[in-house]
Amino acid sequence: MYNNPNQEELTQHEKIFVIILRNFKRTNEARYWRASDFQKEWNDIFVGYEATARMSELIKKYPFAFEIRMNERFREIKFRFENAREIYNQLPMELARHLVREGIIL
Repeated sequence: MYNNPNQEELTQHEKIFVIILRNFKRTNEARYWRASDFQKEWNDIFVGYEATARMSELIKKYPFAFEIRMNERFREIKFRFENAREIYNQLPMELARHLVREGIIL
């Protein structure tokens, strides 16, 4: 289960963000993600069929945090880990806190 000290439920935006962060922490490599990647379970975190809409909302609200590209007909996003500290300062706390919890920034 996700390291969630207050046992609060994660929003779908948070779930997508945590999946991206955890994968980076595990592989030490930033990768591009499609919405379909979030439509399966990752370490007890599941977004489901609404992943496309939630991913679109994330990149619309926080364009400074993600690189976006088209791969054939699919939109893909990659978190800008090289700017994690600056991004932390611009994100709302409900998302920014995960950068600390996952050990991306200290």
